[in-house]
Amino acid sequence: MGSYLDIERLASLVRSKRGSCGLRETALIIGNVSPSTISRVENGKIPDMDTFLALCDWLEVPLSELIKNTEDEHLDTPEAISIQLRADKNLDPAIANALASLVKAAYKDLSQQKNKEE
Repeated sequence: MGSYLDIERLASLVRSKRGSCGLRETALIIGNVSPSTISRVENGKIPDMDTFLALCDWLEVPLSELIKNTEDEHLDTPEAISIQLRADKNLDPAIANALASLVKAAYKDLSQQKNKEE
């Protein structure tokens, strides 16, 4: 059974809770997490385990809410590609997000074209 971190949900929760609070101030509140790490998470980069646990504590969110089982949920191809792109440590988070958005848009466009032909 495979599992993955729902990074889009984590990023959204972090952005929402941080609100207008600065990255440095938020990092001080969370503790043991740098402002740049918070920024990377908000941009879809997967954090290390210590950071993930600290963020879950700060968000008051159970780990199970952010860890998804691949058997429980069928991932469509664009979503699976997006997860892989965002998990790639060689890609800049902004580029990974842009590529993921591009893949999703292309699949959506192809799907609409296919439906029109039928």
